[in-house]
Amino acid sequence: MIHHPEEPTEEIFIGQICILRKAKYIIAFIYNAYRPWMLVRTDRRKDMYGLYQSPEGAVEIKDSNSLEAALRELREETGLRTYQSRAKWIGHDPKFDCDVYAIELNIGENPQ
Repeated sequence: MIHHPEEPTEEIFIGQICILRKAKYIIAFIYNAYRPWMLVRTDRRKDMYGLYQSPEGAVEIKDSNSLEAALRELREETGLRTYQSRAKWIGHDPKFDCDVYAIELNIGENPQ
C-alpha cells in the first residue's frame, strides 16, 4: 500500500522532502504531456535485458533525503538535470521502504 500525501502520517514534510525518515530506495516516474518515458535495459549480460524500467536506486549515505537521491538517479540514468520543485512526491511503499516521485518533462526535454 502506498501512503498518499493527503493521508495523515507521523512524518513531517517540508515541500516534497520528508524530514523524519530516510527511505532506503527511490523510484522516479518521468512523463511529458504525451506519454510516460521508460528506460530500456540495454546490457545483454545483465538480468532482465530488454525490459522497461523507470529511474530507480538506493538512497546513498551522501544523499540528505530521498528527493535528492531521486534527482541524482534521474541525472545518472537519463542525463536530465532538474530542480527539486519539479519532482512531486507520490507516496511511500513501506513494504520496500521506497519513496515514489513523478517528474514532468517539458516538451523537447528528452532523456538520453
